[in-house]
Formats: sequence, C-alpha cells, structure tokens
Amino acid sequence: MAALETFPVVMLDGARATGKTTSASRAASSELRLPRDLALVESDPARVLTDGGRPVLVDEWQLAGTGLLWAAKAIVDEDPTPGSLILAGSVEPEAYGPTYPLTGRSVRIALRPMTRRELDGAGAGPLWLERLLGGEVTVPGRRHPRMDVADLVVTGFPAASGLSSSAEWLRSYAGTITEREVGDRRDPIRVNRLLRVLAESESQAVPDEHLWRSADINRATLAAYEQMLTRTHIRADLPAWESNRLKRITTYPKRQYVDAALALALARIGPDQLRRDPALAGRYLESFVAAQLRPECDRLGGVLHHVRTKGGEREIDLLIELDGGLVAAEVKAGVEPRPADARHLVWLREQLGDRLLATVVLHRGEATFELVEGVWAVPVTSLWA
Repeated sequence: MAALETFPVVMLDGARATGKTTSASRAASSELRLPRDLALVESDPARVLTDGGRPVLVDEWQLAGTGLLWAAKAIVDEDPTPGSLILAGSVEPEAYGPTYPLTGRSVRIALRPMTRRELDGAGAGPLWLERLLGGEVTVPGRRHPRMDVADLVVTGFPAASGLSSSAEWLRSYAGTITEREVGDRRDPIRVNRLLRVLAESESQAVPDEHLWRSADINRATLAAYEQMLTRTHIRADLPAWESNRLKRITTYPKRQYVDAALALALARIGPDQLRRDPALAGRYLESFVAAQLRPECDRLGGVLHHVRTKGGEREIDLLIELDGGLVAAEVKAGVEPRPADARHLVWLREQLGDRLLATVVLHRGEATFELVEGVWAVPVTSLWA
C-alpha cells in the first residue's frame, strides 16, 4: 500500500499460491486476469490498461510478454500518477530484451510464503528485527514456549497451511511448478531428482559440482534448471557475504527453498527423523528461521546473507545487512545453548566491531539470557510468540 502511494507501477513477484492475487485484489480498483483476459489485453494494451479504475491489477502479467511493460511505460510517462498499475507475476521472464522499460517507474515487491507470525494472525505487529534492535527481545529472564521440531513442517503457503498433512500437497505443487509452469520442455525425472538433491542439501554451502553429480545431470543442465527454479521463485538461496575486513571467505551460496516445509517434503523427512537427528534438524531449522526473517529484511530494505570461511573454520548462519549496520545470528536446534555456541559470533564481533548492531544465538529452548558478553541466547519462538 505504501508503494502504491509512491510509484506509478508496483511489480508483485512471488511463487504461485503465496497469495499475490488475493492481496493485490484488495488494493485494486479494477482487474485483468490472464489468461482469461489475454486476448483483450493484446488487442489494445494502452487502452485496456487505462479504461478501468486505478490501480489496475494485471494478474500473471508475464503471459502477455514484455510488450505489456512497454505499454505500461508509455502510460506512466504520459501520466506518472502513483498507484496506476499492479503487475503480479509468478514466473520471471527469461529475458526482458535489450533494456528494461520500467526503470525509475516501478518498484518490485516479493510476496513470500507467510511467516509463522502471520499464520498466527499477528502480522500487523512490530517486526522482530525492530524489537531486537530496540532491546525488547533481549530482556534477561524472559521466557517463550519451547519449539517442537514438528513446527518445521508447518508450511507458509496459505492454501496448504490448514491441511492435516501438507507434504503431499507441497510435493505436487513443486512438481507442477517445475514441469508445467515454465514454457521450456524439461525432463520430469531429472527435474524431480534435482529438486530432491537440493532439498537434501538445504542450508549447505555446497559447490555446483556436488549438485550436478548427485542429480546425475551435467553442468549446463544444472545451470538451466536452477535458473528455472529462481524464475518460479521457489528457491531463495542465501548469498555469501563479502567484505574486505574478512579474509578467505567462501563465495558459495547456501542452498535454500523459500519454505522449509517444502524442502522437508521434497527430501521426504518428517518430524520423527528430525527428532532422531539433531544435526539434520539444525539445517532445516536454519532454513525455517531464514524464511521468517526474509520478509522482515524486505520490509526494512535489508539483505540476508551467510558467512563461511573457505576452510569452514568459521561460519555464521545468518547475517542481515541493514542501512545502519549488521545483525548476526547462529541457529541451534538444542534447547540449552552454551558459550561455545557463540564462538563464531565472538570472532565476527572482533572483526567488525561497532558495525554489528546485535548478535544472537536462536535456540529451541525457553530462556532469554546473555550467553557471553554481547551475545544473547534467544528462543526461536520469540520470532512469533
């Protein structure tokens, strides 16, 4: 809503079934639904986009091709009134041509799967990052409910969130997205094999070679398939943070799906297996926490990273880059964090000093306390409870 008050065009991106159409419809005065209205839009896009009340929502705009963006450019160049168009899309075009027509005329917003806080109906409250930086989260002695690993299989996709078991829905969803939503012809067997390999590599910074060998595909096929997964918005890999202040930093991204429950469903891992294997649970818990914080980073204009040295001696699970500085977090599947769990955060503070605004160890336990000087142990459930 804030973007519509500032920009003529709002581009609303995100995976299918995250609620883009429902959300955008609440803000729109008129709607064009593609493919239903595709022939109408193609007949005279300039007229059709200006006939209805503003803002006009064009749902699944990419079905009309990038020509629609040039029509939008012509409209807003003539009348740059904010809030003219909402263009919602589930699949990013492979290319926009020699130049992008809406530079300086639009803002892009990613609508991601719902966070646990939103699923609980508290999405309108203050952001966790705002509360952390304001000192409201790190209150000594404050307790929150203990988190069960079964919470990791609760999906943020609205259509599946009410199901007693969402795993089958999520597997079908991913298969449909990758096999039918993209125009290119893909080998379903190889695509599904890569989906599982990626799910089993969740929250790991692994070389590309590991992926294409494990999925029994070649390097070029991996690149094409990963581009497809990025274009459909079901992947949200964590880029590696780079800084001249830190030496020997790896550049591999951490592989993550946009929804931890989706990764678990594709890897065919359930709560019982997570309870038996704390190290395994830790990786998917890290993905879960990243999914909770990603929309908050979007809202604050921040970027989510990870830090890992090339030899693996030092690793920071999550590093959030904000305008005013950095927030660093380690994610632990245990319920009683110890000072040793903070050692990498202590090292990072020694390297970066005052650039670090907050350092926390997020754990599944109940207690909030200062683990070592400057590093706080905070329950994961503080993200929503």
